[in-house]
Amino acid sequence: MSTPKISIIIPIYNVEKYLDKCVQCARHQTLQDIEIILVDDESPDGCPQMCDEYAKQDSRIKVVHKKNGGLGFARNSGLEVATGEYVTFLDSDDFVDLYTYEHLYNIAKTENLNAVYYKFKRFINEDEIEQAEPSKEITKYEKENIKELMLDIIASEPSAKVDHKIQCSSCTAMYRMNIIKDNRVRFHSERELISEDLIFNLDFLKYATKVAFNSGAHYHYRVNPTSLTSTIRTDRIEKNFILYEYINNQWKFWELEKSKGQERNARFFIGNSRSSIKHLLKSDFSDKSQWLKKNLSLPIWKELYQTYKWKELPQYSKVFFYLCYKRYISLLFILCKLK
Repeated sequence: MSTPKISIIIPIYNVEKYLDKCVQCARHQTLQDIEIILVDDESPDGCPQMCDEYAKQDSRIKVVHKKNGGLGFARNSGLEVATGEYVTFLDSDDFVDLYTYEHLYNIAKTENLNAVYYKFKRFINEDEIEQAEPSKEITKYEKENIKELMLDIIASEPSAKVDHKIQCSSCTAMYRMNIIKDNRVRFHSERELISEDLIFNLDFLKYATKVAFNSGAHYHYRVNPTSLTSTIRTDRIEKNFILYEYINNQWKFWELEKSKGQERNARFFIGNSRSSIKHLLKSDFSDKSQWLKKNLSLPIWKELYQTYKWKELPQYSKVFFYLCYKRYISLLFILCKLK
């Protein structure tokens, strides 16, 4: 059998309502020389049967049924059976424009890239989505520039207006398979490391020599109220801290400058924690004050107050961080209501 140009790995769990849209967008890509790997993560609805039916309809489809282990491990199960020259990931409640993978593949081959990244658009109503024209505009990173890219993927420098100048998801990327296979690059469980996409990309980029970002936004990300990112999670700050500590132990492995890395990692923790706090304070969670007192008493806030250049942060972020450090609970409530 010939090697498919791209393997598309689709992890599946409890998305019966959206699965057909996702699978059909993969099946009808303008690039036909692909394989589609459906990973049923012990879905409790009709998805397992739907996957088997799709495989009967299309010889390019492989189905993996596995014990439930979460998104990261489901993607790993797909990687174990993937045979494509490149690999990409597609979440089962999302979809991409029909020319997307042909467009990315052509860029990757023309520029001899290890990976090509692109953008996404959020949506709620499918009827409002219009397919945009493909963009040929790319920004290339090679050799030492990739180290700077890795730092930017973690977070921005203190004075930057936004926490992340570069949004980097495994779903909005196409990776050269041999780099993943040869170096055993795999996903961690999102149940252990809250941003498994970030770590996967940093692990991959350690071995990359040439990658590019395409300016097109061809991935359509569904804003789903029942999704993981929309669920109230009271363990977010603790999970952010676990990830912060993990990243701080990886500088030598990633071959990144420790001082720069720690600075970016601090902003990553601050930005993610701010988002977690705002999300919970705007929810109907009943014990918000006690939750804040507990999480703002963690030693990390004092450590960052003393070691991080937090006074260089944009005004809102700076005030928010200071209120967290001082544990001014009432003022945090007011600040979240104002913005």
